[in-house]
Amino acid sequence: MRVSIGIDLGSSRVKLLALDEAGECLGVTMASYSTESRRAGYAEQNPDRWWDALRLAMSELLARPALRGADVAALGLTGQMHGAVFLDEKGSAVRPALMWSDGRAEAETEEIEQRIPREKLVGITGNRSNVSFTAPKIMWVARNEQPVMARTRWIVQPKDALRTRLTGVVSGDVSDASATLLFDLRARTWSDEICSLLGIDRSLLPPLFESEALAGPLREDAARSLGLPAGIAVAVGGADAPAAALGLGLAREEDAHGAVLISLGTGGQVLAPVKEPKVDPEGRLHGLCHVVPGQWCVMAAILSAAASLDWAVRLLRPDDPNGARELIAAAAKVPAGSDGLLFLPYLRGERTPHFDPNARGALVGMRISHGPAEVTRAVLEGVAFALAEGMDLMRDLGVEPSGGVVAGGGVNRLWQQILADVLNMPVALGATEHASARGAALLGAIAAGIVPSSTESILPLPADTRVMEPDKERVKIYQDLSVPYRELYSRMPKL
Repeated sequence: MRVSIGIDLGSSRVKLLALDEAGECLGVTMASYSTESRRAGYAEQNPDRWWDALRLAMSELLARPALRGADVAALGLTGQMHGAVFLDEKGSAVRPALMWSDGRAEAETEEIEQRIPREKLVGITGNRSNVSFTAPKIMWVARNEQPVMARTRWIVQPKDALRTRLTGVVSGDVSDASATLLFDLRARTWSDEICSLLGIDRSLLPPLFESEALAGPLREDAARSLGLPAGIAVAVGGADAPAAALGLGLAREEDAHGAVLISLGTGGQVLAPVKEPKVDPEGRLHGLCHVVPGQWCVMAAILSAAASLDWAVRLLRPDDPNGARELIAAAAKVPAGSDGLLFLPYLRGERTPHFDPNARGALVGMRISHGPAEVTRAVLEGVAFALAEGMDLMRDLGVEPSGGVVAGGGVNRLWQQILADVLNMPVALGATEHASARGAALLGAIAAGIVPSSTESILPLPADTRVMEPDKERVKIYQDLSVPYRELYSRMPKL
């Protein structure tokens, strides 16, 4: 039995998932690491801690009874997008990695908009300038840390830095690269023109490959450290959102049959696989390459999905390990609309549709009768309204979703039903809550020849009939509430 292990390098933890030849999950393990913030707006991680977490999680995974005696033949990678890891000639990090949530490069973000007209930037890259993206981070480091740049040979994404340690080979993939603001979306390669206009040395960017390509064999020292056979296949891998789509069966537009991925992680996304690039002229949506060769994605992204629920739990039930479950149970008893209470989930600024790092969250319409249950339900509804705004923009580009598949650490049954009612379409619960890790494992299996390319077929998912259908009465309530919700942003004071 040959096994592929998917490595998902997330925002706060690494997750491993072992997949056999039939697509069955043999085990999942996780290990955490911290994010450091030396100043307000900074978000950095030490790549050495990624490796420590990987070793711990791998040791636990290989000790599982289902993995004993298994032929581990491949590794695949995925991870957090928009980062910047600065490596020297030997592949070692020369400074802590800048994460997607790092917001220090606001001036550089504005400078990009000044240097390159938005129409041109979006037309080439599929995206507008945003402080979360890689390009302004590179410009900030070049401007403020010249000794770091003098030692830098490569600038890569987080999962690429980890894979370099696994194989000794520096490379990148088109899905992660398409989320850097330095990439030609249609050509599926780095944009020499954009790099030149921004003063970024193109030679610092790694060679690019499709996500399912073989990056190289696992080197001997890494194999010893991880307890794996040396020489097994390591796939190039891909960005976490497209990898999650692959992991849930949304490999190609024709496979999806109109279904979109709805991800409820720290942030939230609605992602649709498409046959050709679809770009919003204003850049309110993200244009990305899929992890499937010859396929693209269009994606709406919000910054605080499960983060909004976590905030509410900390506020309402601090230090209560059962707080989230009890609040959601109470919220389920509150009628749709939360008794007129509206929540704007811009707790960390917002991307789709406003791209405003200074946007503020809000609870609007509070009455003395409102309590924790109404607040919790309003938070769940507010995130759903935010995702609905992005889906409407996707419809404007010709994407006509017939239903959604929801996945992520924030998923619960109440939220799934609210999404079905707000989006007015069936929403199925993803057959695995570890979609990105499963996608990474599939990429590893393809690179090792265990399964065919994702352009031909994918391993089937376990059967799942947990589908929430929209309720007509609640749909009408939410359609009426969406009007004042969408007016809130423009009416909020600029503090």
